[in-house]
Amino acid sequence: MDNELSRTVDALPGLVWTALPDGHIEFVNQRWCEFTGMTVEQAAGGGWQAAIHPDDLPMALQQWRAVVDSGAACEIEARMRRSDGEYRWFLCRASPITDAGGKVVKWCGINSDIEDWKQSQAAVRAHEERFRLIVDGLPTRVILFSPEGKVLHANRYTLEYSGATVEQLKQWESKDFTHPDDKPATVARFYAAIASGQPYDFESRHRRADGVYRWFRVQGFPLRDNEGRIALWYFLQTDIDDHKRAEALLAGEKRLLEMVAMGQPLFAVLESLCKLAEEIASDCLCSISLLDTEDMSFRWVGNPSLGASYTYPLKGCPVSDKTGPCGAAAFFQEQILVPDIASDSRWTHAWHEQTLAHGLRSCWATPIVSRTYETQGTVTIYRTVPGDPTPFHQELIGHVVRIASVAIGRAQSDQALKRSEESFRAIVETTPESVKVIDRDGAILRVNSVGAEIGGVASSEALLGKSFYDFVVPEHRERYIAFNRNICSGSKGHLNFDIINQQGARRHLETHAAPLRNSDGSTVQLAVTRDVTARERTNARLHQGAALMAQVEQLTQTGGFFWRPEREEYRWSDQLYAIFGIAPGTPISMDKIAERIHPGDLHLMNELIEQANAGKDLECDHRLLLPDGTIKYVSLRAHAALCPLGVRGYIGAVQDVTQRRHAEEALSSLRADLAHLSRVNSLGALTASIAHEINQPLAGIMTNAATGLRMLSADPPRIESAIETVRRTIRDGRRASEVMTRLRALFQKKAVTTAAIDLAEACGEVIELLRGEMRKRRIVPRLRVADGLPAVAGDRVQLQQVVLNLLLNAMEAMEGVENRAREVLVMIERQEVDEGDHVQLAVADSGTGFDPQKAGQLFDAFYTTKGDGMGIGLSVSRNIIDSHGGRLWASANQDFGATFSFSIPCNTVSS
Repeated sequence: MDNELSRTVDALPGLVWTALPDGHIEFVNQRWCEFTGMTVEQAAGGGWQAAIHPDDLPMALQQWRAVVDSGAACEIEARMRRSDGEYRWFLCRASPITDAGGKVVKWCGINSDIEDWKQSQAAVRAHEERFRLIVDGLPTRVILFSPEGKVLHANRYTLEYSGATVEQLKQWESKDFTHPDDKPATVARFYAAIASGQPYDFESRHRRADGVYRWFRVQGFPLRDNEGRIALWYFLQTDIDDHKRAEALLAGEKRLLEMVAMGQPLFAVLESLCKLAEEIASDCLCSISLLDTEDMSFRWVGNPSLGASYTYPLKGCPVSDKTGPCGAAAFFQEQILVPDIASDSRWTHAWHEQTLAHGLRSCWATPIVSRTYETQGTVTIYRTVPGDPTPFHQELIGHVVRIASVAIGRAQSDQALKRSEESFRAIVETTPESVKVIDRDGAILRVNSVGAEIGGVASSEALLGKSFYDFVVPEHRERYIAFNRNICSGSKGHLNFDIINQQGARRHLETHAAPLRNSDGSTVQLAVTRDVTARERTNARLHQGAALMAQVEQLTQTGGFFWRPEREEYRWSDQLYAIFGIAPGTPISMDKIAERIHPGDLHLMNELIEQANAGKDLECDHRLLLPDGTIKYVSLRAHAALCPLGVRGYIGAVQDVTQRRHAEEALSSLRADLAHLSRVNSLGALTASIAHEINQPLAGIMTNAATGLRMLSADPPRIESAIETVRRTIRDGRRASEVMTRLRALFQKKAVTTAAIDLAEACGEVIELLRGEMRKRRIVPRLRVADGLPAVAGDRVQLQQVVLNLLLNAMEAMEGVENRAREVLVMIERQEVDEGDHVQLAVADSGTGFDPQKAGQLFDAFYTTKGDGMGIGLSVSRNIIDSHGGRLWASANQDFGATFSFSIPCNTVSS
């Protein structure tokens, strides 16, 4: 039996032992021996103590002695050494065995291995410690509760906010940490969550250390262990006070705007705004006053909480810095702060007495200013304690001022809208375009009188309810239906289409449409439609005219263009592309144009660009050299005009004059031959004229002499008749003498009639006279005049004749020049010579020049270097210059061409 009991004890899952009543061990089971590596004999008595950790042995012995002395069961925790020397935690449970008298006769004990449990507990404690550190570091209020709802821990932010300790927070139900109005609901919801294990979520007010209550959203969540049991609760408190105030303000603003939208009186809206401000800031009283902007006086004051006994400011009281803070704020358009009414001496005694009598100690007045900087009224906040406004108060005042301004502006707008409604209707009715509203199905809901006229009816009422689709021509109807549905779906657009009105007339319409929210909430089409039938007909005629113009250009070989030099913008007609031999549509640039200009005429192109930069009208005759070697003569004319944006542009035409040029050259050759014959005929005519002029008086003389002879030979002599005949003879003789006098006066050299002449001005007139001929000959004239030139003494017409002759000679000298630019340079400058101050004019050309050895013969009469010249021009020019006291000479240029110069004295009077 003992063996059986021993095997049973050894099989127990623990280290079993027994002890004598005095506590000495008498038996240990096999598991105890195997774990410790000790025998029963070694463990007996006090030998077991060798298996206990030295650090735990003193406490274990103390506890064991106490148990033996008390005779009661116990539990002792201690580390026991395993046979391999490793210590593990054990829970030692001991119970006494007593006799019938209750005396302990033996102790029985079992040691259970709790090492793993100990380690898990340590891990839990470490985890909890880390958790506490994390919680304390969170920037929000966190409180930890036990599963039963007792406060375990509160983080640093919670303690700082409440100004309390954890021990004080444990009494939160009886303390004032929660607002009295919120505490009953808060406690009930808290314990309901604790009981149900469901998360807690509630908004309540909690006291700050300074006694101010703020709104918080409190959320509680259970933390469960692996078995699903609640280990603790953690509650998060988020400050939503600003949010709650903003919500209240937003809700109040929405309510006020709804009042405005519903047409509530402005005064009722402003009084509600005062109440809203007092709800948001319970420690404040609000007053709003309105101004009469015409005479700048208070026309209404609303202060619902102050009552009728507070009469500041009085209705009709003028706005002034002497009428208290409200008047000063409106007068200066700035916020006026009165932190302590009792000590502020800026205001009248009456205002002090009335305000203090109502228990008010601080006042903050803020003007309501419109967008046009007009003062509309004031918002005044009163408090029963002295002080300046906090940032919260300033923000609230800003909201109240803004809402009041909106309400006042809306009221003013409503009044203006009401006054202008009839005007708007009149505008819609008198607008020259059709305004109509069409629903998604095409029904006409509204239309003005112009729309009725387009529809071919007498009044707009005749079209209401009818389907506009029925008016649209069949070939455009599907497109218009899709357009209308697109507009009613929220898009904007425009469309051109045709209708047939009630009178059967086809009209072409252009409509611009946008979606419009109808009174029933549906989206309809608001359309502004214009009858463009006349415009379309005009466009058709314009298209026909453009086609005709293209034919005219082709027939006249003329191409049109538009050119903006500053933007390098070109627009050419097709005919102009054809003239230049460029494919239509090819991008045009100045380099592209230069590729087609004849190399000998590039200087003309540069001159043209200079004129364009100066904003002048353009005229130029030049040649084109096409890639196939064809040479074309073209004539360009363009007019400068400013575009709407202020950018200069040129509208012009280029005509192909090649055939005309060839014809002119042939005609010019023929004209030269005819000119030679004309000069020969002119000499004969001059001779015949002289003979005719002299012949008549000579014939009269001969006739009168024969008649007088007959009269004297008569018998008797006719003396009186003979005397009359002699008189006629004398008359004819005088007539012949006068003819000869006139002829001599024509050819003789007379003195020059001098006057002060501006030679530069006179020369410029001659150049302008020849500019067209120079342009035709592709010659560029340049005039260079020195500054400060004095006038010259001479005959203006004769001097211009000399300049004309020199310029014509220069033009003729460049007639055959093709390998260089054809240019004439006219230089006028001052010259000092022995005879005094002179003005010198020189004409330099780039022509063929002359033989320097024959320079002395150039001014001889009838000497010429031209095949068709008479040799008279330079001779006459020298005579003119000589008669002016000057001289005329010629010199060959260094490279090519010649320079003809003359100088004449300055006008002594002007000098």
